[in-house]
Amino acid sequence: MKRPACFAALCLVCLLFLISRLKPPEIFGDEGLSGMPAQAYGTLSDKYEKNGSFCLILSDARLITGKKPETEKHDIIVKLSDTEDPRTLPHIGQMVLVKGKIYIFDRARNPGQFDLALYEKSRGIDLELTGAQIKKVLGREAVIRESLNRLSFRISTVYDALYGEEDAGIIKAMVLGDKNAMDQEIKALYTRAGAAHVLCISGLHISLLGCFFYRGLKRCCLPRAPAAIISTAFLTAYAVMTGMSVSAKRAVIMFSLLIIADCIGRSYDLLSSLSVSGCILLLSDPYMLFDTAFVMSFGAVMGAGILKPALDRLFPGKNKAVDAVKLSLSITVFSLPVTLYSYFQVPVYSVFLNLIIVPLMGVLLITALLAGGLGLIFLPLGIIPAKAGNIILGFYEGVCRINDKLPYSLLIKGRPCLFYMIIYYLLLIMLVILIKRYVRPGGSLPVKAGRAILCLCGFIMLMVLPVNMIKTPSVTMLDIGQGDCACIETGRGRVVMIDCGSSDESMIAKYKVLPFLKSRGRSCIDAAVVTHADNDHISGFKELFEMPEKEGLKVKRLIMPDTALKDEAYASLVKLAKSRGTKVTLIKTGDEFTVDGISFYCLHPDRGYECADRNEYSTVLSVSFGGFDALFTGDVEGRGEEILTERISKRYTLLKCAHHGSDNSTPEEFLERVSPKITFISAGRGNSYGHPGKELIKRLRGSGTGIYVTKDSGALMLSTDGKKMKVETFLKGVGDAERQIPEETVLE
Repeated sequence: MKRPACFAALCLVCLLFLISRLKPPEIFGDEGLSGMPAQAYGTLSDKYEKNGSFCLILSDARLITGKKPETEKHDIIVKLSDTEDPRTLPHIGQMVLVKGKIYIFDRARNPGQFDLALYEKSRGIDLELTGAQIKKVLGREAVIRESLNRLSFRISTVYDALYGEEDAGIIKAMVLGDKNAMDQEIKALYTRAGAAHVLCISGLHISLLGCFFYRGLKRCCLPRAPAAIISTAFLTAYAVMTGMSVSAKRAVIMFSLLIIADCIGRSYDLLSSLSVSGCILLLSDPYMLFDTAFVMSFGAVMGAGILKPALDRLFPGKNKAVDAVKLSLSITVFSLPVTLYSYFQVPVYSVFLNLIIVPLMGVLLITALLAGGLGLIFLPLGIIPAKAGNIILGFYEGVCRINDKLPYSLLIKGRPCLFYMIIYYLLLIMLVILIKRYVRPGGSLPVKAGRAILCLCGFIMLMVLPVNMIKTPSVTMLDIGQGDCACIETGRGRVVMIDCGSSDESMIAKYKVLPFLKSRGRSCIDAAVVTHADNDHISGFKELFEMPEKEGLKVKRLIMPDTALKDEAYASLVKLAKSRGTKVTLIKTGDEFTVDGISFYCLHPDRGYECADRNEYSTVLSVSFGGFDALFTGDVEGRGEEILTERISKRYTLLKCAHHGSDNSTPEEFLERVSPKITFISAGRGNSYGHPGKELIKRLRGSGTGIYVTKDSGALMLSTDGKKMKVETFLKGVGDAERQIPEETVLE
């Protein structure tokens, strides 16, 4: 076997993936502890500043919530309550006792949503203490790590003084691994351009820095062995100072293998070295397999090591510009499925933009290191290299903004399923093997034929990576806390959203609604229906309209109820929508519109309906497709609900329960007329209203309907072809114990 390390790494990844499927990682998720006062006692392993206050990382900490500490040890983030002088903080390596309130990291509760708990687990963190105070400090510091931390903080203050606030955030992320001061708009700009690698510690640059240092020592007539030891120690110290990111760990291990090979006179193999580093990291922490940074970092190097040699055979030559294109293309193509799985979108021009950005990154890194080093000695000495860095960063920003203005600069394609990702990589490996074996001088295939096969296989590979696989209409009730957001997908790529707002969660559009839509490959909302102007039904729409156009999704049409109560909240939403070029229409009883064969019929309110309460005029829609009928009721209550009850003329498959399951809504008479097979209730966990009400649940159970509640089950998902329907919950096996609806049901 030519590369046993590669085979071992592949086997290890497959084994860990299989184990993770059979037994998912155990996440600290005792929600009953959330918000409770607690103490933690552990070893301080790191400390950093974020948003004006300091955070500590305690390793192997015991959590004390009652009279006795837990026997299990945890790694805990501690957010201190007050801004303190960094000189008064405990030193790394000391034992620290802190007191604060427990915060449990959120799990993903909707398709496409970022799983914060799993992310933190991949970093080794179990939970967080907020508003914490230091009660006791014992023991001796770890001198080297504490010194490196202080050095990092001092360099950070130098960068703050030499660069502007915006540029300082980028430089600190790039050189020190500190992303806490980064401007979020700039981060989004770089991400859309496919240049987010500028904003982190680059494994490539760590390797280049190590090689530069190693070769410099050898040129100073230092023997190989001492030069190797010193350069490895230097690179490891730098990686520790910058937070020891995944890419930094990988780079340090691969660099160590490189200089070991050089010292013993053996050849260095990129893929074998990558495999060894992957095995070491996964064996030290198997949860890294769930870390996007780990997968992306290794994927980029694999693209360079696997696909780049194949392209060299098809396009031989030593032109540096062509070689750079081949490298950039290799990394992009190899990383495409992972990019889509993680971010749901592809920066189309990133291959070419990186040809401009990457060559200058080395210069930017050198100027930043010079500015930091000289600034430590005497601050004015760092001005000139800092100005050079400002120029490069200004150029980067300009290039990224030009990219934003180019047509189709960002394609939203959605999250591919695992099966198609596997097929994609199998085809890619087969293509590489084919080129390696048969495309060469005197081989079975000439170069031109190899290029034709490459184009054909590339097309086939893109075709087997379909992400928009939703071919039948579906209804998804998103879990957005105490609010409402129902997304109806037609199966042909169009979206109708009924309400989008929450009263107890902020930024739901950015963190829940947009990720869901993008994960489904949706680039716009064709119709946004507002039932009424309460904040828990419109806050998400307002957020969408206020987002920069490149960050959000276009809303083509806003449908508002034709009511006499057009108060300030109503009028401001209409004004905001029009300012973004969204068409605004009013809907009243008897109005109907159709989207891809799905009918939306308005049952309430009448034109100019007068009432004193917003809930009463809520838009009620009857949605029909084949034998499937759904009733979306907003928060209708009082006289509005009485009028609606009189107008119900058929039974419904799905009822979206009014007013988040309030006891004061959905009375017996209404339920008898609707007679739903399934009832969806959108309510927030721990809401102060006690929704859904016990009396309502009793009425629903008496009607024989299947009950699904977002606070218990996460997002609620129903798909139908008009003849059959299937109901799923995002959190499997969680919810009401008396559900009577099987996963798949034939419609009458």
